Amino acid sequence: MRKFLTVIFIQLLTISLWAQSPTGYFHYAPFMDMEKEIYLETYLAIAGNSVVYKTVDEDKLQASVEVTMVFKNGDIVKGYRKFNLKSTKIDEDEPERPPFLHLERFILDNGTYNFELTLKDNYADSAEVFKFNDIITVNIEKEDLSFSGVTLAEQMTPTTKRNQYSKSGFDVVPYVSNFYPDNVNTLSFYMEIYNLDKVLGKDEPFLITTYLEGNPTKRMYTEYATRSPKRAAPINVLMKSFDITKLNSGNYNLVIELRDNRNNIIGTHKKFIQRSNNDYYEHEVDYTNIDISKTFAQKITNLAQLKDHIYALYPISNQLEQKFILQDFDESKMKLMQQFFFNFWKERNPSDPEGEWNIYKDQLKIVEKHFGYGRRRGYSTDLGRIYLKYGPPNSIREDHLGQQQIVTAAGEGNTMVDAVDYQIWHYYKVSGYTDRVFVFVKGLDRYSLGEEYVLLFTDVPGEISYDDGLNFNSVNSLIQSIDSKMLQDIQNESSRALSRFLSGRK
Repeated sequence: MRKFLTVIFIQLLTISLWAQSPTGYFHYAPFMDMEKEIYLETYLAIAGNSVVYKTVDEDKLQASVEVTMVFKNGDIVKGYRKFNLKSTKIDEDEPERPPFLHLERFILDNGTYNFELTLKDNYADSAEVFKFNDIITVNIEKEDLSFSGVTLAEQMTPTTKRNQYSKSGFDVVPYVSNFYPDNVNTLSFYMEIYNLDKVLGKDEPFLITTYLEGNPTKRMYTEYATRSPKRAAPINVLMKSFDITKLNSGNYNLVIELRDNRNNIIGTHKKFIQRSNNDYYEHEVDYTNIDISKTFAQKITNLAQLKDHIYALYPISNQLEQKFILQDFDESKMKLMQQFFFNFWKERNPSDPEGEWNIYKDQLKIVEKHFGYGRRRGYSTDLGRIYLKYGPPNSIREDHLGQQQIVTAAGEGNTMVDAVDYQIWHYYKVSGYTDRVFVFVKGLDRYSLGEEYVLLFTDVPGEISYDDGLNFNSVNSLIQSIDSKMLQDIQNESSRALSRFLSGRK
């Protein structure tokens, strides 16, 4: 039986530079002004307790961090700033070191940029600097419907005196993270929608629906849904706040959906967030109260077929739904199974649950055709599960290694295999993370049961990390061998993610 080591910690999508002081958090959002000039807002927060404070007045302390930001398109520098960011002055006997924020705006054309952020504590004895590199894409249509980025906000108040945070008559102080711990119970955001006057006509009515959905389950949390009727303008501003006190721990998408006056969806934008809430837990649903009369679920009366349909939902289910799916089913539970199946799709698409099921059913056909193995259904294989959960990868690299020595975790087995085939699936974006990979292998008889690909490694937080049925040195050796082959092609982006694994495990 395969055993997996599951990553149980939650990583922030926001960039955190925490190896040593200073500790910084970085976020960004692209916008466009009335003159059609595109710019990128960058938000930087420095943790006050991670830097050195120096006496600047008789009884006041202050910290100072040298910040360098560089945007490159190829070898050409498109944006550059270097400045000293100072904290607010505090009393010498003040025990708290509050974070200090900064917002910078860069005029940038649409495109993909290599971004480098460097932080240096001006008052620290160490001269060491801290760098972070990322790939940032700016893509706002100047003449068609388009969305700005989403600025998650710590507070939004009417502007009384214009300052760096002023926007559309409000001071929008950024919340420089996408992670909401249990002591932060309000989710506020600001965003802009462009060119609806051109798409719909000036002053034409439309509807903005905002809600939370599970990621990657796509379950719609209707208790967090709001609807705002608007009229089309060159720039429509959206500002909202949610009370998330009762939002249980998990991954979510903040969804902004636009509908015209015929109720057609004309645009959708999503922002990934994470929640940790030790004070509230989601309660199990009483499916016996679900009305399935005259629904598509009631028409599924073949027990084997319905069981298969329900098992196929596992890759996109939350923990409570998975608990239901793993139980034993028989004829006596037929109605309960129908009720669960209908409710599952109604929670993901209240207006058309059957249509949502049909879309997923098409994905199951693809998975069955390409990833089914022997008697194993496609959705139950590792390749199929990842495809259904995260969608198709941006690229797939397939290759093989020569002879490998494999040792079990307990150390009692030592096997030589002639060849190990592998696939590397690379995602530019997955569950809010950038540049992530899944490494699948086959050919390890003790491990992958012959010719079926199984998941060896991924750097997606919360997913399987590696199979602890194998000795870690064997896993590490395999990853190193795969990584060395990938490095032969220096343009292969996935090698960076594997290098992160190797550097973290050595």
